[in-house]
Amino acid sequence: MTLLSSSMDLRTSRPSLSQIRESRLCREQEQRQIQDDSRCMQELLAEAELEAGQASFETMDFGGKIVDDSRNEFTEDEPVGGPLLSEFFKTCSQEWEPPICGCIDHANAAWKEQMPTLVDGYLAWRHEVPTDKDNTIVSNMFHVDVVGISGFAHAITIQQRPNEPVNAALLHMGLLGCSPLQLTIAIHIECLKLYHQIRRRQSSFSIQVIMKVLCALHDITYFRQFCDQFSDVFDIYLQILREIQSRVDWILDRDPNTWQINGSCPSCTFKQPNESFLSPARLHAMNGNFSAKQLDGSGSADLCLFQSRESSMVESTILSACTENWTAAKAVDNDKITVFDQTGIFLLACHHGLIESVTEIKCSSELAKYGLATVNRLLNVCDMDQAIGHDIACSSHKTIATSSIKVKAAGLNLQVVVNTFHSFSHDHRCQLQNHPLYLNGLGLEDLETCKHIFASSNSAAILIQHVSYFHWMQFLDLHFDQWDMDQYSDLGAFLYNNYVQALQIIETNTPILEEFKQLHDLMDANFVNWRNEEFEYLSNVAMEPTSDAIAVAYVEQLEKLQYAEETYDHLTSVPFLTYTPANFTRTSGLNATTRNNSRAFKSEHASVLCKYELQLNVVEDFECHHSITERWLPHDLKYTQAVRYSQEHQFVRSVEELEGLVVWRLFELSKANLAGTGYKMRKLAPLQDPPHPVLDYTEIVGYASLGEFSVLKHSRHYILTKPWTVTADREMAARYFKLVRSHKEIVQLNVEIKCLHCWVEHEDRTTLEAIDSLLADDPDSPLIAELKTLYAKHHRVNNNHCKQLQQIYALDRYTGDRLPTDQTVTASNGDRDDEGSVNGPEDDAMNEEAMRLEDLVLHSL
Repeated sequence: MTLLSSSMDLRTSRPSLSQIRESRLCREQEQRQIQDDSRCMQELLAEAELEAGQASFETMDFGGKIVDDSRNEFTEDEPVGGPLLSEFFKTCSQEWEPPICGCIDHANAAWKEQMPTLVDGYLAWRHEVPTDKDNTIVSNMFHVDVVGISGFAHAITIQQRPNEPVNAALLHMGLLGCSPLQLTIAIHIECLKLYHQIRRRQSSFSIQVIMKVLCALHDITYFRQFCDQFSDVFDIYLQILREIQSRVDWILDRDPNTWQINGSCPSCTFKQPNESFLSPARLHAMNGNFSAKQLDGSGSADLCLFQSRESSMVESTILSACTENWTAAKAVDNDKITVFDQTGIFLLACHHGLIESVTEIKCSSELAKYGLATVNRLLNVCDMDQAIGHDIACSSHKTIATSSIKVKAAGLNLQVVVNTFHSFSHDHRCQLQNHPLYLNGLGLEDLETCKHIFASSNSAAILIQHVSYFHWMQFLDLHFDQWDMDQYSDLGAFLYNNYVQALQIIETNTPILEEFKQLHDLMDANFVNWRNEEFEYLSNVAMEPTSDAIAVAYVEQLEKLQYAEETYDHLTSVPFLTYTPANFTRTSGLNATTRNNSRAFKSEHASVLCKYELQLNVVEDFECHHSITERWLPHDLKYTQAVRYSQEHQFVRSVEELEGLVVWRLFELSKANLAGTGYKMRKLAPLQDPPHPVLDYTEIVGYASLGEFSVLKHSRHYILTKPWTVTADREMAARYFKLVRSHKEIVQLNVEIKCLHCWVEHEDRTTLEAIDSLLADDPDSPLIAELKTLYAKHHRVNNNHCKQLQQIYALDRYTGDRLPTDQTVTASNGDRDDEGSVNGPEDDAMNEEAMRLEDLVLHSL
C-alpha cells in the first residue's frame, strides 16, 4: 500500500495479517448477504408468480416455440395487465418473507369479493344474455394465453371495462383465469366443463391426467405447474356452479339444511293426502366407510372451508352381545389413528339410494357415536315411524335406548334393523329378532344401500388422501352429487323392477305354500309360532335354566346337611368303657390322660353340633327364600333327578353350549365352530352313564342338517322333535315370510309410485311458476335462462319417469292408483309445445347431444 507522508514523500507500507483477515471476512459476509437476498427474492417471486397464476421460471415449450416467462411479452406502451399491478401484488413483491397462508388468504378474499360478479358473468356468457350497452366502453386491454379443448392460443387480447374485475372480462369470451388479480394464462370454460363432467362420472380421473392429455393434444411440454393452475381455476368454476345452485334453490324454496333428508327423494318425502298408512313410513340405511381418508397436515396452507353435510358428534359407551364381532359397535377406540385427520365417512341414505347426510369420521375408527349423531339428525328433520338398517342394529338399539335421545327416539317410534346381508354375521337369535324378513311392516328391501354407494365412492379415495381438507370435501361432494342425480334418473326403473320382483314372488310362492299347508294341515299362524318357538329355544339354551340351578344348589345344601347329621350321630353313638387297672394310684398318669381325652371329645362334640346347626339353618333359609314347603328326601323323584343332573352338570352344559353353536351356525348357513369344546367332549363323554359317543371335528364339519348331530339326541330340550328343525318346514317358513314381505312391498310401492307421479307434475309446475314470477319481477335476470335450462333437463328425466310409470300401470296385477300422465313438453326456451308429444330415450339423448355440440361450436375458440 502506498501512502503520502508528512514530508510529501511516497512511502510503501504492508498491511498486517489481522487487517487482511478482517477485510476478507467482510467481503465474505457481503457475498453471503447478497446470496441470501437473492434467494429470498427468488422465493418471493415464485410465490407471487404462483399467486398470479403464471407458470414457472423454467423455459416451457408451447407448440414448438421457446417461451421464457422472464421475457417482456408486451411493449412499454402496453404494460402487462395495465392497472392489474395492484397493491396486493406489489405488497407480495416487496415483502422479504411472506407467509404462504397469508398469500392464499388474500387470494381467497379477492375471489370471494368478485364471486357475485363472476356468477352473473358466467350466466350471461352461458345463456348469451345481452350486456348493457352503457358499459361497452373499454378502459384497458391485456393479453393472456388460452388453453382450450381444440387448441392453445397465445396472447389473446382481452378488453376490460371500467371497474370490471379481470375474470369478469375473461368471462365475456368464455374464459376463466387462474388468479383473481394477476394472470397470464386462462382456461376455456368448455375445457372446465369437459373435465367437470368426466370427474363427476369417473372420480379417479385426476387433474394431472387431463393436463397431460391437453398438453399431448396441443404439443406442449407438460409441467407440474399446469396442474396447480388448472386446479385453482377449477375450484373457482365449481364455486360459481355452487353459487348458481344456491340461487336456484332459494327461488324454488328448497331449504339447504333439510332438503337432502326431507326432499331429495320424491318417492320417500313427497307425501300425498289419503295415501295408505305405512309403518315404518320411510326406510333408511346407514354405515361407515374407511376408504375416504385424508392425511393429517395435507394442504395445511389451504384454510378454505367447504359447506358440507356434516352432522354433530355425540359420545356413547353402550355395548351389546355382537360388539366383539363388529368394530363399528365399539364405543371407545383403543387404537386411535393419528396418521389421518379424516379416517372415513359415515353415510345415511334412503333405500332408493339417494344420500341424505354425510358425517366425517375424524381420527378414529367407526364408533357408535357416529351412528348416534346421524340418528339424531334424522329425528330432528323427519316425522314418526322411521326405520334404519345398520350392520350392528342390535348394538345401535341399545345405544339409542340409553342415550340422551332415547325419549325422542321412543316418541317418534324409531326402528333399527339389521341389513339383510350383514345379518348372517350375527347369531341366529339376533337374526330372528332384527332381520327384515321377520319384522312386520318391512318389504323386500335388503337395506344394503350404503354398500353400493361405497363401491362407487371408493374410486375417489386414491385422489383425496393427500389433498387439503377443502378439496377432500369438495371432491366427495362432487361425486355424491352426481350419484344422487343418477339415482333420481333411475328411480322409475327402480320402482318398476321392485314391483315385478314382488309380483313374481307372490305368483311363485302362493301355490307352493297352499299345497304344503293342505298336505300338513297347517295355517299361517303355525309359521309364526315356529319362529317364536325357535327364538325362545335359542334364548333358553344360551343359559342354564333357573329351576335347574336352584335344584342343584338345594341338593348340594341337603347333602351337606346329611353329612353333618351323619357325623354328629356317629360321634354321639360311640360306647364308653370303664377300666380300672390293678396298679391304679392317684399319682399315676392315667388320670391325666383320661381327663385330656374327655376334654377333646367334648370339643369335637361341640364343633360337630355347631356345624350341624349352622347347616340346618342354611337349609331352612334356602327353603324359605325359594318357597320350598316340604323338604326333599333322598327317595323323592325331584331329589334323584337333581342328583343325576348335578353329576352330569359339566357335561350337560358343554353339550348345550355346543348345541346352541350348532343350531345358530347351521341356521346361518355356515359351519359349526367347535374351538375349545371338542376336547372337553372327548374327556367328558365316555365318563357318563351310559357313556355318550365322542364327537370328532372332522366328522361334524361335514354335517348338513340337525338330524345328523347325535349330540342333539341327548338334549333335554328335545329339539329334533320340533317341526321348525325339519329342513322342509324351514324352507316353507322362509317362503311364507318372504310372501308376507312381498305383499307389504306392493303396498309400499303403490304409495311410492303415486308420490313420484305427483312429484313429476309438481316439479314441472313449480319450475314454470318460478320462471313466470322472475319474468314479471326482473325480466333481465340471468336466472331466467338458467331455470329454463334446468327445466328442460329435468323434464327429459321426468318424461322417462312417466314412461316407467305407464309400464307399471300396464301390469296386470297392479293394485295402486292409475293417475293420468301429463306429458306436455316445454322447449328449452320456455315456450310450451302443445302438441303433447314426448320424445323417447333415444330422441332425448340425441337432442341433448345436439345441444351440447351446438354450444361447443358457438363457444369454442
